[in-house]
Amino acid sequence: MDFSEPAEATQLKSELSAFIETEIQPLEAEHERFLGPDAERHIFDDEFRQVPEYLELKATIRKRAAEADFWGMNMPESVGGRGIGTLTDAIVAEYLANQPPGLHTYAVRGAGGGPTPILLNCDDQQRDRYLEPLMAGEKTTCFALTEPDAGSDPHFLETTAEKEGDEWVIDGRKSWISNAPYADFAMVFARTSGEPGQIDGISCFLVDTDTPGLSVGDIHRPMGHAWVAPAELELENCRVGDDALLGAEGKGFFQAMEWIGNARLGVAAGCVGSAEFLLEKAVDYAEERETFGNPLVERQGISFPLAEVAMDIERTRQLYRYAAWKVEQDQDARKETAMAKLAAAKLENRAADVAMQVHGATGYSRREPIEKRYRTSRGKRLTEGSDEMQKQTIVRELRD
Repeated sequence: MDFSEPAEATQLKSELSAFIETEIQPLEAEHERFLGPDAERHIFDDEFRQVPEYLELKATIRKRAAEADFWGMNMPESVGGRGIGTLTDAIVAEYLANQPPGLHTYAVRGAGGGPTPILLNCDDQQRDRYLEPLMAGEKTTCFALTEPDAGSDPHFLETTAEKEGDEWVIDGRKSWISNAPYADFAMVFARTSGEPGQIDGISCFLVDTDTPGLSVGDIHRPMGHAWVAPAELELENCRVGDDALLGAEGKGFFQAMEWIGNARLGVAAGCVGSAEFLLEKAVDYAEERETFGNPLVERQGISFPLAEVAMDIERTRQLYRYAAWKVEQDQDARKETAMAKLAAAKLENRAADVAMQVHGATGYSRREPIEKRYRTSRGKRLTEGSDEMQKQTIVRELRD
């Protein structure tokens, strides 16, 4: 088996490094307050909405990334993407997460409401209206699946879409929807037929966010990862035409699961990259910091946890890459993807904890990136399927 990194991924990382240096870092220098220890005070207003200047900055980065073909690079070339493979996409996610804090978070892989393969189901009219401007960085979207009482199990979502003449009337409530306050359109999943618990009967609709009956509810205030802007979406007598239906009626569940599977691989890879970043920070500090005449790294109580994190990084990296390889080979990778996401989320949590312990009070300060990663990493064990859901998937695959 060839364990070498694909040449495509190596080249892409080099291009990204140059793009970040020439296009992103100058913007970071101009907007330092959005990156410092008090960043959230400047990014959000009293209602926890991102301020206009910050939204404009994100739009600038998004359009530059689109022009450089980074924004929707995992999309096919036929729609303006690069058509990169699943493995390369995951490796890029790892690479970006192993970077110092910066605005590059918004630059690639459709972060913050960018292109998603679900939209390859668009018809010609929908491509003109939604997919093309999304690929150009002119619009953003949100994936509206999760509900207050149907988070990890969308079989039982309560949002409904009923046909009235040539319209669909959508009613329901979505929760923890990333980018909901700022999206130009939402991918709304609703039951159009069947009974709760059935896979068939769930459909996806493309709904402009200025459509009457669709409104943004409470904007959540997460412990970390606040830039994803999670919020509730409320739909009351929200009317859309047949042209809003994405793909075949009743097949939305399968569209959603395909998106979630790819997203889980991205989360897993990003967790590995972030854990590597935290480990490197901890090792550097342990080599420089001396107590009682010796550097911390020479003390087993410090060095052994670092060795264990390093070991877990390597084996989790191989796990997510194997899962991505199976996807590229059109093999069933549900078990491996669940294993990778579960292991990687726990890994980043532990790496953040170890790095903070090594740094002591310094790591607890907001002047170091460790504190923010410590807060953000906890959410990785919940997003794109909780730890418990990954274990259920693994056991189900073992029993089949």
